[in-house]
Amino acid sequence: MLLSSTTPIRGVRSSRARTALNTVTLGTFEATPAARRYVDDVLTTGRLSYGPYSRRFESEFAAIHQSASAVVSSSGTAALQVALQAMKEVDGWADGDEVIVPAVTFVATANIVLHNNLRPVLVDVEPDFYGLEPAAFEAAITPRTRAVIPVHLFGQPCDMTAIMAIASRHGLRVLEDSCETMFARHAGRMCGSFGDAAAFSTYIAHLIVTGVGGLTTTSDADLAAITRSLINHGRDGIYISIDDTGSSRVEREMIVDRRFRFDRVGHSARITELEAALGVAALETWEEMVAIRRTHGAYLTARLSEVSDRIQIPARRPETDHSFMMFPLVLHDEPKRELVQHLESTGIETRDMLPILTQPVYRDGNLLDATPGRHPTAEWIDHSGFYVGCHQGLGAEQLEHLADTIIAWCRTAPLSR
Repeated sequence: MLLSSTTPIRGVRSSRARTALNTVTLGTFEATPAARRYVDDVLTTGRLSYGPYSRRFESEFAAIHQSASAVVSSSGTAALQVALQAMKEVDGWADGDEVIVPAVTFVATANIVLHNNLRPVLVDVEPDFYGLEPAAFEAAITPRTRAVIPVHLFGQPCDMTAIMAIASRHGLRVLEDSCETMFARHAGRMCGSFGDAAAFSTYIAHLIVTGVGGLTTTSDADLAAITRSLINHGRDGIYISIDDTGSSRVEREMIVDRRFRFDRVGHSARITELEAALGVAALETWEEMVAIRRTHGAYLTARLSEVSDRIQIPARRPETDHSFMMFPLVLHDEPKRELVQHLESTGIETRDMLPILTQPVYRDGNLLDATPGRHPTAEWIDHSGFYVGCHQGLGAEQLEHLADTIIAWCRTAPLSR
């Protein structure tokens, strides 16, 4: 039977059955036969450190995202951290130089700037797509601005055409925070292929799930080499894994002499072959996974358009794919608390739409400027926005329960201010 764009596809239900049919979770994980086979191979061989599965995961992921290389690491945060640190090293940035960050993102985007002794400068986001607002980005550039970190939220890339044009005019580095977006194109190019480097996450509830993990993609050979060094304590690139033994006596002796040589202050941000094996297996079915998410997204979009006078549903950027990592929703003119509490009480998981401005850690203004009134769109999203799940593990009944619950609330709950 052919499915219309408003028909939810029943996802593969986990063997760990859900506690109730109407439980709508934010993410899912299913151990496919390939995943079990690859993990068993790792356990059988005993090769847990960086090896063939890690290299395969990197090369296949980089190819999909139109980049020359990928470097696997322990998290999306680590992938961001080392990419920015590599840029700072290559370009010789000074402590206190500025990096522009959107005012709606996970705290890690701002924190990795701070961890690199740089200053995050927040700018407002678009009211419809939630990405970095290009005009606000350009207005925030100062003589000390060195880079911008556009964040591809919820599965949809930013307006990279405009952002790259601005960055080029001002000679800025671009680090794409693509931790929430994979397998999505803007203007014919894959997310992560526009900037100098990009960071992706494979954490639980993300598009590709390895439990923990991240990848830094880049087509800049210097950034790739430094990034790989940084996740390995800053180690000399001549020796990254136990496979680096040399092809001649001279090379072998050189490697032995330099195994414990460290060229920079790095981190321990590696993962094991177990996570990489899960990543390799997930890449084998990514097209099917994204197709299901997009069908689920189309169903929820069509259903919730019935109450679009009260709640904003996701908009699609022109010439841009949406992978629907999550399904973001923003009430037009009221706080979200009553709706969120109602959804949670009916078995529907929610999360805030990544507030930065109200975080206690930034309240005193010493780390970044979150002055009230400076970022009105972000403030509205913080006040009224949240997201729900849209993943391939959701069945038709769960999607219907989600849509029915939101529609019923929007039609019956009194408007609050």
